[in-house]
Amino acid sequence: MTQDRDVGAPLRVGAKLKHARLRLGLKLSEVGERVGVSEGYLSKLENNRSLASMATLHRLVETLGMNMSELFADSSEDELPMTVIRSGNRPKLLTGDPGTGNQIALERLVPGSPGQLLQVNIHVIAPGGGNVEPIRHDGQEFGFVLNGSVELTVEKHAVKLNEGDSFHFNSPLAHSYRNTGDTEARILWVNTPPTF
Repeated sequence: MTQDRDVGAPLRVGAKLKHARLRLGLKLSEVGERVGVSEGYLSKLENNRSLASMATLHRLVETLGMNMSELFADSSEDELPMTVIRSGNRPKLLTGDPGTGNQIALERLVPGSPGQLLQVNIHVIAPGGGNVEPIRHDGQEFGFVLNGSVELTVEKHAVKLNEGDSFHFNSPLAHSYRNTGDTEARILWVNTPPTF
């Protein structure tokens, strides 16, 4: 599959979230109770009028029986035995609130598809931003800091990582991260399986 489409704008995932909720026969109030957010907030997410934090989005896709890969999934099919995503044409998912500084952009390097074993993104984190609410899920994770510096916390053990540093941990351990520098940080991040 080749992907040479213009994706300058962030992904609009509201329709996918709404479809998953309706497929399960759930009301906004039921999903909100399970995820720990209001019905109104979920409505805004489904209508692409708000952005969820990484932790909220993780709880939401888990509640809906999905994973993050499905939010990036493209229905186009090709006969080629490879995928190519051109620089500047990566699907991008924004999470968090830019006003509070916790916004993260996930640039998808490998599009999601059934049976895929890897999830590969570049996490782009503004200075002071990050995923400050710890999350946990199945799998393992690997990261390589491309630019900037971040503090990675796994099970309350924090370590500062700089450009060129790499890390690995088991995903069921509570983990979070934040940009501790004064410039944008970029991390090549690999999850297997693509549960988040």
